[in-house]
Amino acid sequence: MRGLSLVLAALGFYIKSKVSIEENRETQLYLKKLVRQVNEANLPWKGKYNPFGTRTKNYNYPIEKNVSGIQQSVEDLKKFFVSEKMQQHLRDIENFPTESLPAYFDARERWSNCPSISEVYNQGGCGSCYAVAAAGVAADRACIHSNGSFNSLFSEEDILGCCAICGNCYGGDPLKAFVYWVHEGLVTGGRDGCRPYSVNIECGVPCSPAEYPFNEYRRKCTRRCQSIYFQNSYEDDKHYASIAYSLFPRTMSLDKQGKNRLKIPTVIGHFNETQGPLSNEQIRSIIMKELYLSGPTTMAFPVTEEFLHYASGVFSPYPVDNFNKRIVYWHVVRLIGWGRYDDNKHYWLAVNSFGRHWGDNGVFKIDTSLVEDFGLEYETGLP
Repeated sequence: MRGLSLVLAALGFYIKSKVSIEENRETQLYLKKLVRQVNEANLPWKGKYNPFGTRTKNYNYPIEKNVSGIQQSVEDLKKFFVSEKMQQHLRDIENFPTESLPAYFDARERWSNCPSISEVYNQGGCGSCYAVAAAGVAADRACIHSNGSFNSLFSEEDILGCCAICGNCYGGDPLKAFVYWVHEGLVTGGRDGCRPYSVNIECGVPCSPAEYPFNEYRRKCTRRCQSIYFQNSYEDDKHYASIAYSLFPRTMSLDKQGKNRLKIPTVIGHFNETQGPLSNEQIRSIIMKELYLSGPTTMAFPVTEEFLHYASGVFSPYPVDNFNKRIVYWHVVRLIGWGRYDDNKHYWLAVNSFGRHWGDNGVFKIDTSLVEDFGLEYETGLP
C-alpha cells in the first residue's frame, strides 16, 4: 500500500507540474502576442517582452482595516487642511499664473542639487510601492525645502514595518504614510542609512505578487538603526513633515468591501468649491503647479498587463477594449514632471519602483487622460 501511495503522489506531482508548465507556456505566448500587437499598432509607445510580466490574477490576499486608526488619519487630514501652512500653499497655487508653466518640466533638472529625485528604487518581492513612493517623495521634498542641504534618502522599510495603518506587503496607502511622516517622522534609508530596505529584489523586474506572502511573513518593525550607522540613534534620526494632503478628490475606506468611506479635503476639491467645477485642463494645471512649486508627488494608477512590458514613449492602455479585465494591480509611483506629444496631447513623467532594468532606465511617461478616466490619486506632504 505504501508503494501505491508513493506512486499516486508522484503521479499527482507530475500532473500538477505539467499543468503548471503548460500554463506558463500559454502565458508567455499570450504576453508575447500582446507586445507584438502594441508594436505593430501606430502607438506613441513601444514595448519589449519582459519575461517577468504576468497576467491578471486574483490572489485573494487578506485586507486588514484599522478603523480607529483610519478615522484618526481623516481627522488629522482635516486639521492639516485648515492650517495656515496649507492655506498659504493653496494661495500660492491659486496665485501662480498658469501661463507661466513650461510646456516641459523635469524635477530632476529644476532641483539638480537634490539627487534623491533621480533615484530609482526597487520594491522587490513586496507590494510596498506605496511606501517606496512615499519615502521617495518625502526625501525629494525635504531636500527641496532645505535648498539641497538635506540630501539623504528616507526609509521605506520604516513605513512598511512600523506604520500600523499604512499597509503591508499586499499594498497600502501613501497618504497614510505622509500622515505618519508628520506624526512619527521618518528615519534615513538607502544602503547606508538608519533603516535600509531588506526585501529581496532578485525575484523579478518586477517580482510577481506570488512573492508577497513570504516577505509579508518577514515584515516587522525594528526601531533601531543598523549597526554601521552610528551618526544618530533611531529617535534622533527622525525627520518630520508639517502637513500631509491629497490633490485629487478621494475617500478612505473603513471596511474591506469599501462600502463605508470617509471623505477627506483635497486641493482640487477646494478649487472645485471655490472656483466652480474644474475642467480636465484646469485639474491638470493644478497638479502641474503643485509639482513646479513644491516638488514630486505620488501617483496611483491601474497597471495593465501590457504596461509591465513598457520600453519607451508615452504609455496608454492597448488594446482599449477590455481594459479593465487586463488590470494586474493598482500601483503607486513618483510623479516628477510632464510634457507634450502628438501636437497637443499631454503626458506625466514618473519614476517607477521596479529598478533601472525596467522601462526607460526605471522611468516612464504616461498619458494624462487616465486622470479623466480613472481619477488617479496624487498624495504628498510639506516639511
